[in-house]
Amino acid sequence: MTDSKKTAPDGDFELDSFFAAARAEEPLPSGDFMARIEADALAALPSPAAVTRPGLWQQFLQSVGGWPGAAGLAAACATGVWIGVAPPDALYDLWAQTAGLGGVEIDPTSGFDLAMMEG
Repeated sequence: MTDSKKTAPDGDFELDSFFAAARAEEPLPSGDFMARIEADALAALPSPAAVTRPGLWQQFLQSVGGWPGAAGLAAACATGVWIGVAPPDALYDLWAQTAGLGGVEIDPTSGFDLAMMEG
């Protein structure tokens, strides 16, 4: 029943050529089979998720540079309110000097206008 030397009886040599030819040929799947596999693969693909537009708060955070930018903006606003409500004494002297400039007449012909008139 079993042959350890793997020798075939005389009648089996005729089939060996057919088996060798069958092993040499690679079977190709039919076009219909490939179309069914492709349709099945396309049906199994997940649909792409809809891209949602970021909300107003997210757009604001992106425009100021994220949380670090928002923290800097909040600190600047708090400092402005603090200086506006309780200004330091040094600012009174500065504002007193600049407040006197409000009555200074401004030259109707600025330096740019004079340069344009020269041609």
